[in-house]
Amino acid sequence: FPSVTAYESHYEAVHRNVCLECHKLFPGFEWLQLHIDEFHNILLKIKKERGDKIHKCYVEDCKKVFADARKRRLHLIDKHHYPRYFPFDLV
Repeated sequence: FPSVTAYESHYEAVHRNVCLECHKLFPGFEWLQLHIDEFHNILLKIKKERGDKIHKCYVEDCKKVFADARKRRLHLIDKHHYPRYFPFDLV
């Protein structure tokens, strides 16, 4: 790398928020944590199978939790004015 800043920028973009289980890359720690909870957390998988709500709203201050990703998507569009074309499958 031509500079420390270039290396740090590369590290942040490519190595910082990577799922250790499936190697998917995320734009921030919060997105990574949501992914781990929804796809790799055994206890939450069991809760989901029982019909419990495990899909947290993407907005940090919002405490809403949903039974499925579709309901979360509708909430984000309606209540938080996310654009319909947002990549909701990011998690």
